[in-house]
Amino acid sequence: MRQKRIKVSLGALLLAAFVYSAASFTELAAILAPVLVHELGHVVTLRLYGLKIRSFRADLRGLCIEYGGPCSPWGHVVSALAGPAAGLGYAFAASYFGRRSGNEVLTLSAGVSLLLSLFNLLPILPLDGGRVFSLAASELLGARRGEALTRATGLALSTALLVIGAWLMWRGEGTALMLAALWLLASQPEKAALVKKRELL
Repeated sequence: MRQKRIKVSLGALLLAAFVYSAASFTELAAILAPVLVHELGHVVTLRLYGLKIRSFRADLRGLCIEYGGPCSPWGHVVSALAGPAAGLGYAFAASYFGRRSGNEVLTLSAGVSLLLSLFNLLPILPLDGGRVFSLAASELLGARRGEALTRATGLALSTALLVIGAWLMWRGEGTALMLAALWLLASQPEKAALVKKRELL
């Protein structure tokens, strides 16, 4: 029986419905374009390395790409970084053309892409930067110590972001960082090795 290549969880559907009802068409376009560019960066790089994309999954962690095939640790690192790199390239291009044309959607989209890319580079699983950190730690320290360091780093940084986010919320500067930190804490895997090589956000 052929495995489904596209999987969507109930939580992802509910989140998508909420975003659709809360955001305007302009805001949706500004958000979706950077997300698609980010994922396209992963897909193109995976294909260049000859890896097979097994499925796309949407859940409360975001859009995930499950893949397989033989690949060196360096290939996993490049594939993980390709998403944020594509997002940063899009951010600069959208900012440039947005300023030149006075297009507010492009300018807003550039800001979203910049934030998304920088956030994804944090050394916290399940983010792309966390996968790179996990791979590097495992190569340098061994699988067991690498996993322990990855988990400790993720919990420590997520908790620090939560504290900073709560302070910013108390100052009346929004809840975005606190919500992101809560999402990171809830998304911490029990075993880093289970997600470090074969799945990308």
